[in-house]
Amino acid sequence: MNLLHDNILTLLLLVAFACAVFFAANGLFNHKALGRLAGGDLRRRPLVSILIPCRNEQEYISACLDSILEQKYSHLEILVLDDHSEDDSAKILSRYAKDYDNVTIIQGNSLPEGWTGKNWACHQLYEASRGDVLLYCDADTQIGRDLIRDAVAELENRALGFVSIFPERKSTNVFDRWIWSFTSWAIASWVPLWLAYQTRLGVLAVGFGQFLMLRRNAYEAIGGYEALRGNSLDDFEIARRIQTAGIDWRVYSSGGRLTTAGYRSTKDALDGYGKSIFPALGGNGLTLLLAWLLLANVTWTPVILLILDSLQWITITTDQLQLASFCVMAILISWAAAAVKLRISALTTLLYPIAITSVLYTAVTSYL
Repeated sequence: MNLLHDNILTLLLLVAFACAVFFAANGLFNHKALGRLAGGDLRRRPLVSILIPCRNEQEYISACLDSILEQKYSHLEILVLDDHSEDDSAKILSRYAKDYDNVTIIQGNSLPEGWTGKNWACHQLYEASRGDVLLYCDADTQIGRDLIRDAVAELENRALGFVSIFPERKSTNVFDRWIWSFTSWAIASWVPLWLAYQTRLGVLAVGFGQFLMLRRNAYEAIGGYEALRGNSLDDFEIARRIQTAGIDWRVYSSGGRLTTAGYRSTKDALDGYGKSIFPALGGNGLTLLLAWLLLANVTWTPVILLILDSLQWITITTDQLQLASFCVMAILISWAAAAVKLRISALTTLLYPIAITSVLYTAVTSYL
């Protein structure tokens, strides 16, 4: 019986070790693939349509629009769709439309059957736009002064069809910070971006709703938001369709130039992130269960064994001790690589099991 337990424990550690090594290696390989967007010379200045869906965003929309109006790239039209806001968003937007000629406010139409609210808003924004380049961003996003210019230069100089930026998050809620730290780690260590750019596998592509820049012809080639009517993970789905369509794309870290607001309460964070986790895994309960068990094993099996062995509450073999130690070291390396690239705090890196456990808990609520 003890031999059986030892074999099961060793198997769990081997699985955890294999995953941890992959995370560490992939994080290192992604060092260049997830770089900061550099400045470049503009060969031409296409009209960029900035498209912002807005619903009850009175706390954030002014800062968002101010950051866009201060851009070094001036060939812009700014379209904001007021999606039946019940706060003072409409009043704020009307002032901007009155003061700035390039700001246009659109009143959202009633939601048709089969559409999610955001996707319908984004589709209406596209229909009203004129630009050769479309930039979708969220109303709680702030954009650095030179970011749009540099993104357009990248789009033009590298002949890309799609550029997305992974944002930094301003959060006052601890639970929100833990989950966002996990998200940063997952993007840097799980997704093989270095491989994604060389293949057409849609599952490897990522996009972030805070900054989705597409050429109009690329947007239309994938069917736009009309093809995503009821998809709640629209940013990732756009990236996946771009990938499978054979359109070149890149994703970059913000380097402090793109920030988004965090959830203010733990309940809001649970509800907000919970909407994404289950759909991100294809809405399949078995896939969610397997992913949950795998991540829980990678996170806690080595840590618990090392703690219990150090307290002399249990005795594990030398091989098991080495596997557990190497596993923790590999995960810490992967978190450190993500921390350098995406500005995760050193404390969160050291306490990574808490961040991962926050996501494990949220995954359960996402399924429910």
